Amino acid sequence: MSSSGSETQNEWLVILPDKTDADAVKRRLEVRGKHLEAAMERASQGIINFGGIMLHEHIKEGETPKFKGSIMLFKLETKEEVLEIIKSDKYIENNVWDLEKMEIYPFRTALRKAL
Repeated sequence: MSSSGSETQNEWLVILPDKTDADAVKRRLEVRGKHLEAAMERASQGIINFGGIMLHEHIKEGETPKFKGSIMLFKLETKEEVLEIIKSDKYIENNVWDLEKMEIYPFRTALRKAL
């Protein structure tokens, strides 16, 4: 990549729906640990500033979440750099995210509050 996340002011909001086949949740859960490990590394580098899951409904205790996809906020210079990272993600390698339905928008954070 031409620049590190900390050198740019460009932000990109990425919406990645999951595949809708019957085994998508199983595939997601199988590689979730590796996906989160890579996401945390990118967060420590200042490349990802926010990330989480979209749900069909709020999580109920004792039930598998009804995943809908993922949302992330990248801090990189170009859209191509964002795509490079997304395409190397375990969720792509394991056919979890539906790239055909992906949305990427230039974004500017106005408010951010830590959890």
